[in-house]
Amino acid sequence: PVDGDSRTVTVPGLSPSRRYKFNLYGMWGRKRLGPISTDAEPPSQPRLGELTVSHITPSSVQLEWSVLEGIFDSFTLQYRDVQGQPHALRVDGDSRTVTVPGLLPSHRYKFNLYGMWGRKRLGPISTDAVTGMFWCMPLIHPLHALVLEQLEWSVPEGKFDSFKVQYKDEQDQLQVLPVDGDSRTVTVQWEGLRGASGRVWASVVTISCAGAPGTLWVGSLWPRSARLHWAPPQVPPDGYILVYGPPGGPLQTLQLPPEATSKELWGLEPMGHYWVQLRSQGLEPAPVPLEATFDTPPLLHPYPRDCVEEQLNGPRPSREALIFLGGDRQRPLRVFCDMETDGGGWLVFQRRMNGATDFWRGWEEYAHGFGNVSQEFWLGNEALHALTAAGPTELRVDLRTPLDAAFAHYRDFAVAGPEEHYRLHLGAYSGTAGDAMSYHAGSPFSTRDRDPRRRPRPCAVAYTGAWWYRNCHYANLNGRYGTPYDHQGINWFPWKGFEFSIPFTEMKLRPHLGRAPGTGGSRRK
Repeated sequence: PVDGDSRTVTVPGLSPSRRYKFNLYGMWGRKRLGPISTDAEPPSQPRLGELTVSHITPSSVQLEWSVLEGIFDSFTLQYRDVQGQPHALRVDGDSRTVTVPGLLPSHRYKFNLYGMWGRKRLGPISTDAVTGMFWCMPLIHPLHALVLEQLEWSVPEGKFDSFKVQYKDEQDQLQVLPVDGDSRTVTVQWEGLRGASGRVWASVVTISCAGAPGTLWVGSLWPRSARLHWAPPQVPPDGYILVYGPPGGPLQTLQLPPEATSKELWGLEPMGHYWVQLRSQGLEPAPVPLEATFDTPPLLHPYPRDCVEEQLNGPRPSREALIFLGGDRQRPLRVFCDMETDGGGWLVFQRRMNGATDFWRGWEEYAHGFGNVSQEFWLGNEALHALTAAGPTELRVDLRTPLDAAFAHYRDFAVAGPEEHYRLHLGAYSGTAGDAMSYHAGSPFSTRDRDPRRRPRPCAVAYTGAWWYRNCHYANLNGRYGTPYDHQGINWFPWKGFEFSIPFTEMKLRPHLGRAPGTGGSRRK
């Protein structure tokens, strides 16, 4: 309802890319007059153009991109560091350039840029870049005086921006003479500086910077993690001791091997201030410990709704995570996020791996979930309904034996609510395992104690499982573990038939990312 003096209204809570028709009625006493109508056309889906490299340094790459059509809400740039760890940078929708810091010199990186449009991730567009050679600490040979008023030096490697010659005059006052970076000689007007042989020797004071031998610096920073880099001293140590934590404690201590040159620090607090000290072991005399401080940024998604938003909070390996259904802090849910398979961001809702967890259970346990999310478990049909009702969702099923592996991907995946007995909805199939799930599309979920189809002998009882049985199954991933006969085991008929029980399965979901699935295998256990 809108009051009679108003001439405008905003309609919230609409879904992207949908057409809406609006009818307006006028209320006059007990009469309803009208309506007058209009249509609202959805905005066209934006399109990314080309991603290019605009500037390169030894430790950073600047990227630029174009948008051929439409407007994006934001962009996400993804890449992997030299250790293979994923990184992601979020950029606002008005930007067309970003600088990626904390890279290593002379390394090739691949960058993927996605455009975020509502809950869709469009793209990617990609490019490769090789960082420049390290130039921060060029070499310099000892400085000496050729004659009493002329100094000369050489630079066998690298390039300096400038030089400063310092000396003390006859009154013992420090004098500074600036010299441009292309020069190799300088004339100094001095008196009283003659040595016994008529030649004056001088020394060079070098200035260390990130990458110089025996220096420590902070590379990538995320809300819950940071990557440290250091260049080892010229004499290799026996090892390192790394101490870090907030000033005043508590402090963490790590023992690192002598070949280490970087370390990822996990478990940091967002918006925290941290102090780091690196000590070399086994050197005489003991070098001065290296120190650095840094501040972690705030979380992009304080209450992540799924594993995609958890991934955008910063790179971390596959792990348990706490998400919040609908972004509501009052609805937390402990889940397992697969951050490695096909770009990551998958929320795992089923796993079979060793038979340690009993899956022969009733309706209520399947509704609310059971097991350990890092081992064998079923997340729960209530959670599946809430997650898939939040927006378009895709499904991936990973299957593995000791000798081979396969996967199935379904473009659309939804689980209805309890009033429909958690009925299964599926879209188009792709993958390598064969399409076993489409047979079950439209079927309600059933367990040993509840069969919505009211069969004389329920499929869940006949095949000792719980599933979206039809009449009865081509897939039975919640069947009896390790039972290779009579359709009783963990079956995926197009891949291994009914007389083979698959030893490892994972079912996982994520919001639509606006691209076709990859064919990469699942995580290795």
